Amino acid sequence: MGGLVAFSLAFLAEGIGVGIGIILLYLFDLKNKRLIGMLFGSTAGIMLAMIFFDILPEAFEKGNFYLVTLGVCLGMALGLSLQSITHSLNEKFQISHNGNSINDTRLIKTGLSLLIGIAIHNIPEGFAFGSLSITSYDTIVNFAVVLCLHSIPEALAIAIPLKRAKTRPYLLCLLPISLGFVMGLGAILGYVLSRLNEIFIILSLGMASGIILYIICEDLLPESKHIWNGRMTSIATIMGVLAGYWLIHF
Repeated sequence: MGGLVAFSLAFLAEGIGVGIGIILLYLFDLKNKRLIGMLFGSTAGIMLAMIFFDILPEAFEKGNFYLVTLGVCLGMALGLSLQSITHSLNEKFQISHNGNSINDTRLIKTGLSLLIGIAIHNIPEGFAFGSLSITSYDTIVNFAVVLCLHSIPEALAIAIPLKRAKTRPYLLCLLPISLGFVMGLGAILGYVLSRLNEIFIILSLGMASGIILYIICEDLLPESKHIWNGRMTSIATIMGVLAGYWLIHF
């Protein structure tokens, strides 16, 4: 898989997922918190399965335990650094409101802060995708499907406040393009670094695993419970793990 293909697949996976989320919101006025929480939980489960049943085993086959572990730690450090930037931006965009009086300005700022945060997260996710270009075709396709599914609840989280703020639909149509472009840039970076030499290949697979694990533990699982703190969210996560295993082995 070449760099242009890596960019294109990452762009399409993110763009299609975001587009589906926006379409669902407008067609069905999708605001059910239980369903959105279950979407976050299930995608987290699928990602966990891909890490522990596919990506990490392949990394350990290519290199020693310590080198893979170093890559995982570097991936977690990158995720932590970008998470700090996201938190700072979220605090900057927050404004106070009284009671149930939520004006359009606050809704727009909420949507924009979520957009910036997700765009920042798309860089390491894209890097992880680009790094997997050295793995099998099935792994790449499976992860592209996971990225697409993962983008649906993220798109809903961004689009719901913007829609309530009466943002024009054509502006929301720019979301798949912008977020997909950022994901594609991350994929190119991961593609280039993973091809420098054998050590970078192993480190890249470890970093991809660390990045994804950090995003799962810091964002997806807590967010799924924040949206809907019920048993169905946990069940969706478990079913996601089983679905991920099925994607990898069948």
